Amino acid sequence: MADTDYTELILAIVALIISILAFVIAILQALQQYFASATGYSSCREAVIGKWAQFSHRRLLWKEFRIEVQFETPVLFVAKPENTRGPLGNDEDFPDEDRKIIRLDGSPANLKYTSSTEEFDEQQKKNKQQAVHTADNENASWCHLLMTIYQMEKDSRAWQKESLGYHPPFDPSPPHSLVVCMQRKKRVWDSMPQGLTKPYATTTISHLVEIAAMLGIHWKNFDLNNDRYRAQGNGYVLYGSYVDNLGIGFTFQKQGPTVFRQDRVIPTHDIKKLCFGLVPTILYREKLVDVDDHKDYATLQLGGYAEIADTLAEFGCDNNTINHFRKTPDSSRHSHLFPAVAFEILGMVGEIFHIKDTGFRMLPNPTPYYWESNTFSLSTLTSNIASRLKEAEEAHSLTSEGDHVSHLLNFYDQSTEKTERPPNGSINTQTSATTPAHRIAHLRAGVELCDRYLDDVDIGMVFQVIRVHIQEVLAMLNEKTSSDDLAGPGLANEGRRCTISISDVDSASVDEKHRLLTQIYCESIRNNVIQTVYKQRSQYSQKTSAEMADSEPNVKRDINMIWCTLIFRMLYWLQLHNFHKKDIQIDKGDAYDSRIPVYIL
Repeated sequence: MADTDYTELILAIVALIISILAFVIAILQALQQYFASATGYSSCREAVIGKWAQFSHRRLLWKEFRIEVQFETPVLFVAKPENTRGPLGNDEDFPDEDRKIIRLDGSPANLKYTSSTEEFDEQQKKNKQQAVHTADNENASWCHLLMTIYQMEKDSRAWQKESLGYHPPFDPSPPHSLVVCMQRKKRVWDSMPQGLTKPYATTTISHLVEIAAMLGIHWKNFDLNNDRYRAQGNGYVLYGSYVDNLGIGFTFQKQGPTVFRQDRVIPTHDIKKLCFGLVPTILYREKLVDVDDHKDYATLQLGGYAEIADTLAEFGCDNNTINHFRKTPDSSRHSHLFPAVAFEILGMVGEIFHIKDTGFRMLPNPTPYYWESNTFSLSTLTSNIASRLKEAEEAHSLTSEGDHVSHLLNFYDQSTEKTERPPNGSINTQTSATTPAHRIAHLRAGVELCDRYLDDVDIGMVFQVIRVHIQEVLAMLNEKTSSDDLAGPGLANEGRRCTISISDVDSASVDEKHRLLTQIYCESIRNNVIQTVYKQRSQYSQKTSAEMADSEPNVKRDINMIWCTLIFRMLYWLQLHNFHKKDIQIDKGDAYDSRIPVYIL
């Protein structure tokens, strides 16, 4: 009997153990299924989204008895540092500091959201060991984008401090007026589109174009109709296409060496328009209201041949001039030493984008022409024009002691700039070379000197001079008759014609090109502009013939001063600013200020 009871006890214990094990296994299976409901949590770890993993967590949904994965990703936009309005709300709407706008300005506070300097340096060491660096496909590409923006600000600020002795934008002067900002957006994995395995950042197509420009990335393909996009430059590449169930998706990859120093784009808010071929100008003053039927010249379009033609039409150029941009590029010439019309307009009336007391000079190219500065020297051209105008001042009556042309020539004499020529005889104008701070200050002062004069003169006459100058330049570039027909009789050289044509410039040596072009500009174009503008103003003047004859010398002198001022402004402006040699403007349609959302994967 005792043996039977003992056997039953053993069996009961074994049964209990088996039952407990079965219960534990059932519990574990239930927990496994429960935790498995946290879909996407593995895609929100640090290996995928970097330091943004700290904002990822799982939340129990009791009603559904499952776990919901919550995470945060950035919404990127470009704005002024003092801006408090964001796409997710204004700063005053959020009592929590973490909800407010975050500025990627290279400050230590940015390291909460992007890789540290040590991590970046370690990544750079790996890059040096490889001919081409391939990004880790496990990592979301927007994490690399944030790190790149941070490093761009940090490196350029360090270069600025090293070269000029201060550290913007932390110092009150000089101010930066452009910075990449972001806000943290809460998301749940349940709302992720099917097929996506990583969290994505959000921005708009216009802000992405601006961010690319700030990083030195140039667009090669921008097809809004077929959703095909590619941009490349400074060691990075951006690819974009349509993603099912999402929209336009972009990936950001590193493909080569990167430099963020003096070649960073000038951090001023006005460059946003340049990214789309729009040029803010100095022609926004109130006195423009009654000029040419209330047209708005505050912003000019130079982003394509058709846009340039429209701009010339707004300036009132004749059809022959406008048609040079209606034709195919191969059938009409637009360049001499550099693309003439677009960059001359840019230099004559473009705003000063350079920030005072800074060394940054690079701008997004708003024109469809390459800026090949290694083939010419603006400083040499400036020197030649100054010398030619000094000769004219001494020999003729178009200038007088104390007038503005004399001020410009005296200002130029104060410059210590020298034209550097390497041993092979070509002009050395490498855009990557650091421009001395005193030279930058002198160039800016030259532009400001011209602006002060243009602020006080007849704005209608300024428009006429620009209009006729453009017509004369394009006529000279596309002249098919003999060189003797290039110019009518000049003022400073009455009775003789300029016998130099653009073909002479083409066939000349590197050094001789600048002298010949100077001669064409100062002897032919300048005199033709003075004659034509004076004739046009005489036709519509209400003065009598006798009064016009008495005022002729003064009117022609005013026209000459405006032309000389615009030429000097153009030369100083183009030296004060710079463009990357591989950057040109391609048609971006209606992307400017567009709020079409795009996603960085």
